[in-house]
Amino acid sequence: MLENNRRANSRLNRKKKANRILNILIGIVLLLIIVVVVNIITSDETETTKEEKNTAVSEETIKEEDETDLTETAEIEEESDLSSTEENVESEDKSESNEETTEGNEETKSEENTEVITESSNDPNVENVIIDPTWAPIGTSQSGEHTSSYDKKSVDWAEKVQALAYGAGLDPSNMFVKFLGNGGSPQKSIGTVTSKDGNEIYRIYLEWIDGEGWKPTKKEILKSLENAS
Repeated sequence: MLENNRRANSRLNRKKKANRILNILIGIVLLLIIVVVVNIITSDETETTKEEKNTAVSEETIKEEDETDLTETAEIEEESDLSSTEENVESEDKSESNEETTEGNEETKSEENTEVITESSNDPNVENVIIDPTWAPIGTSQSGEHTSSYDKKSVDWAEKVQALAYGAGLDPSNMFVKFLGNGGSPQKSIGTVTSKDGNEIYRIYLEWIDGEGWKPTKKEILKSLENAS
């Protein structure tokens, strides 16, 4: 009986020891699991923090690079604008210079073109020959195809007389027409006029300009009416 109790107690003690060891092992395993989980979580947080830091650094770097690129681009654009402005200024200066030169040339030509030309003549009855570039057609009331007329009652004749007075520089009311005839072609005429006091004698050459009328082209200052036709 005692022997049986001893054996039962012994078994019970061994079972208790086994349970204690098992509990200890289970506790160690749980502790290890906890440590591993904590390490994993801590590692993940560290990696996340590093990635966030790296991302922030990368974003700052990209931002700085973008700002640098924008600054460089702005500087290049400013240089380009300045260069373009300088070129435009130079172009405007050249254009103004060319315009001034052109205007100067035109003024010179205009002065040359408006200068009255005085020439001598081989005709002994001609004192001087005058050509005035400012002479212009006197205008006309005629329309359609022009036909030169020497009928003293015609409009064409009246306009010829008006052109003779204009070329001679005389008032039509202070002028006699001594001769008016063909000037070598249907659209050219020659007239000889005098002032009423006879002190001024001129031979005027006329040319018809379509739509504009008769225009003086040359004036000869005559010494007398002899052979003055």
